[in-house]
Amino acid sequence: MKIRIRNVLFNFFAILTLVAVVFIGFNLFSGAKGYAVTSPSMEDTLVRGDIVFVKAVSFEELKVGDVVTVRSTDGKYFFTHRVVGIDGKNRTVTTKGDANNSDDPMPSEAERIVGKMWYKVPLLGYFSILFLNFSRSTGLIILAVVAVALVAINSAVIKTKSKKKRGDSDE
Repeated sequence: MKIRIRNVLFNFFAILTLVAVVFIGFNLFSGAKGYAVTSPSMEDTLVRGDIVFVKAVSFEELKVGDVVTVRSTDGKYFFTHRVVGIDGKNRTVTTKGDANNSDDPMPSEAERIVGKMWYKVPLLGYFSILFLNFSRSTGLIILAVVAVALVAINSAVIKTKSKKKRGDSDE
């Protein structure tokens, strides 16, 4: 029995798609949000290219030593650092990257804390980092072009194989 590379690739991508759908569904159902690690500030705990999944927690649940993701004051950026101090009266936390020499310059208000690290997945963040260089629409266009190219290549291969089976010539 001859195994066709096309069938193997199709099955591989079908399984990969199923795993991705289950993984995404699990995170949506659990309320976890993912953030790519883009700097070395948390090495050795987190490295560039990891993706950190966080779950929302109340301010009262936080404790020193927790790793939290915080929204910047302008709301455009996020960072993930370790809690090194908690001010219950002002409802702020002081954070610090594990690889940094000093605490972050400003405490973070409770409202800016997105959540506490639940788990991480190594390397998965590189996909997100790659697409940070593109706008969302450009990234979708690139994915669409790649998908169309793969379909076209597959169609050309099938057409060529059917010609060879019939004995047709390209000349």
